[in-house]
Amino acid sequence: MRFLRSFVLPSAALSLGLVVSLAPAATAAPASPHIAEAPVVQVATANPPATTYFKPFSAHGMKSSYHIYTDGIDRSKPVGVMFYFGGDYWKTSETWVHNPGGSQLKAMASEARKKNMILVVPISPDKKTTGDGITWWEDIDKNGQYFRSLKDSLVNSYGLDTTRVWLAGYSGGAEFITYEVLADQQNWIRGGGATIIGGGGANGMQTAPNAAVRGLSMTWHAGSKDVVGNTNPPEWSAKSAAAQGQKVYKNAGFGRATLRTLQGVDHYGYNHPALIGHDLKPVPNVGGTTAVAQTSSLVKGAIRTSYLNTGGAAKYGQPTSAERRTGFLGGVYQGFTRGYTYYWSPQTAAAPVKWSGAIGASFKNAGYERAWGYPAHAERSASGGAYQDYRRGGVVNRAMWSPKTGVRIVKMTGGIGAVWRAAGYERNWGYPVTNEYTVARGVQQKFSNGRVATWDRSTGRVTVTRG
Repeated sequence: MRFLRSFVLPSAALSLGLVVSLAPAATAAPASPHIAEAPVVQVATANPPATTYFKPFSAHGMKSSYHIYTDGIDRSKPVGVMFYFGGDYWKTSETWVHNPGGSQLKAMASEARKKNMILVVPISPDKKTTGDGITWWEDIDKNGQYFRSLKDSLVNSYGLDTTRVWLAGYSGGAEFITYEVLADQQNWIRGGGATIIGGGGANGMQTAPNAAVRGLSMTWHAGSKDVVGNTNPPEWSAKSAAAQGQKVYKNAGFGRATLRTLQGVDHYGYNHPALIGHDLKPVPNVGGTTAVAQTSSLVKGAIRTSYLNTGGAAKYGQPTSAERRTGFLGGVYQGFTRGYTYYWSPQTAAAPVKWSGAIGASFKNAGYERAWGYPAHAERSASGGAYQDYRRGGVVNRAMWSPKTGVRIVKMTGGIGAVWRAAGYERNWGYPVTNEYTVARGVQQKFSNGRVATWDRSTGRVTVTRG
């Protein structure tokens, strides 16, 4: 679909600690009810990096870059995110998205910082420099895929709080928000709002918005002089587009969609930072009690105790729901925004599983607690690797990981596991290179230091040989 957009000229209106998984990163599988809404897909710093300009990013065969502003963010509290999409341009000198150190973007970052949000300014991956120039709205579906991959990388890598997402855009960037970002695959947003400047038409929802998205605070800002003939192409009216888009969203159930007409303002007279600050003003500040209040209402009992004692929101993020029953051996689970799920069962203490590591990924792929049982403790370091114990009834399974062997299971309550433990665990036999497998007279398992352990079902004895 082709939209009519304007180009951007400079406005005259305004003269994270390192969390390291001991297991390697694993690609996240399709969403599971046991995993938080935004499962971590790679091992990365838990806090946003230093302010960086023109940081490269590639996805879906497209390459571009973005700026990220993190100065002054309180990383001990939930960190939200503001995305700003600039308008169309032919030359980089015509847009401030290519001037990351300039007053405009720094002023926007200042407004975001007041709400403990980082500012991210993606640069469109569009490569056209003739015709309509560089836009967000041409190839809008592909650009939407690119942006969603970028936000996934940022949200998941840095544990950003998706209850505090703000979208801001101007002209063609405003249209990208209303036609694509909030209209298609938008339910990753769990709270926040949008500032839509000088545009923002719409043609309905491609993906049905959930209640959280319909509750977003959305404000269209349209200048009274931003009409036909005021911009390029001359037949497009940003004022009309804004009125039409606001009506579409209102009819789609967005109860907080409003339109502001700015008297005497044309397409090049918007004060972007001031408009963003206006819209953010009623948004609650992230104070010292915010995370505690949310934690108090959702995180309870043994999970709460472990969560608070081992890092709380700074490590695990915020809860994505209340506790839920697994339906297996009386257990419960609760997801958190930084890629962890806590489990508790009558047989085990509360313990987290980290989905970004190979142990967490293997636990999921094996079938969660119905296969291995419930985690008995958090992932721990071992000699050259990591491990985590899981209990399923009377069976204790130890998931062992090392860079060379990957993840394998030692059945600690079995004969082989007992002898491996007595011999000194991985410090003697090494890491398991296979799980237990059936042989003629029992089961067998191989270890990295060349040991082959065989359990004989008729005698109950374990023999160890060199493989």
